[in-house]
Amino acid sequence: MEDGRRGAFEVAREALLGRYGTLDPTRMRAHGADDVEVGAALNIARRDEGGLARDKRLILACPPTNMNELLEGVPGVPRYVPTVDHSLTRCADCGTDMWIGPRQQQTAVRAPGAFLVLCMVCAVQETERRGAVPVIGDLGGNDGRPRHAG
Repeated sequence: MEDGRRGAFEVAREALLGRYGTLDPTRMRAHGADDVEVGAALNIARRDEGGLARDKRLILACPPTNMNELLEGVPGVPRYVPTVDHSLTRCADCGTDMWIGPRQQQTAVRAPGAFLVLCMVCAVQETERRGAVPVIGDLGGNDGRPRHAG
């Protein structure tokens, strides 16, 4: 039976990688993945979490609390305002305070050893270390009440 499960995970992994080129939920959603496909990717990550090396972990990029300072002077970028559902957490690499959305938090809790929860600055650096083009996305949030308007 174990061989059957392992085979099913491998088939699912190959199918998702073939279709989306990644198992990163954010990037999958950006390419049209539905909740079932993202759930399958999370299950694969959960199964693999015990032996995942850092460079195989999926990155959850969160905005640092100084996000608006970092983007100051960049034309066309709206102010970042977290919702009341966002929580404070710390970047796993640099320790900076950052906002984690409810969907990111839920994803990280489902498979704790399968994700790196990083601030956006460290997420870009980690992606570049891996030799990939940095992609910053989200898990479909922005449906909560803003914390403040200013």
